[in-house]
Amino acid sequence: MDTFENIALSLSETRRLSRLTTDLLTLARADSTETQLEKQPVDIDELIHEMCSPYIEIAELSDKHIWLRLTSMARIQADPARLHQLMVILLDNALKYTGEHDSIGISTYIKENRVFIEVSDTGIGISEEGLQRVFDRFYREDRARTRESGGSGLGLSIAQWIVHSHHGTIQALHNHPKGVIIRIRLPK
Repeated sequence: MDTFENIALSLSETRRLSRLTTDLLTLARADSTETQLEKQPVDIDELIHEMCSPYIEIAELSDKHIWLRLTSMARIQADPARLHQLMVILLDNALKYTGEHDSIGISTYIKENRVFIEVSDTGIGISEEGLQRVFDRFYREDRARTRESGGSGLGLSIAQWIVHSHHGTIQALHNHPKGVIIRIRLPK
């Protein structure tokens, strides 16, 4: 291994540890109720549309397809930075667990006076046990992929905290015939 490979490996490990530290701090602050939300009126469809643009390009580079169906037309009181963080976590996971020619969909809609956000994919899916545990801290469906994909099993715990702090719910479901749907319900 030459010097450049050693440096690249060190930088990669430093980035991974930095992400892990940031995630752990976010959860520690959430546990201590130290983190306050900065709520303001947020147009859900607009926020999601804007933050998805770079992900659409990233997906295309990997022969994946991202589609949007944003029909909620909802404006809610929320922390836009935290909602952005939530969507980054969900899109990162969807990109990580989909292969070439798979698709990732983001949809919004109103039902029963609640705002729904769904991130669905046609990727590798998740087991029945995984659906129950996917929001647990450090849970990884496929532990062999931990180092390869750079995850720590904290992203969806943070996503759950963000949704709960907005008085919403989040759940993972099977997407038929394959893949996963993450469904979020937020108060309107």
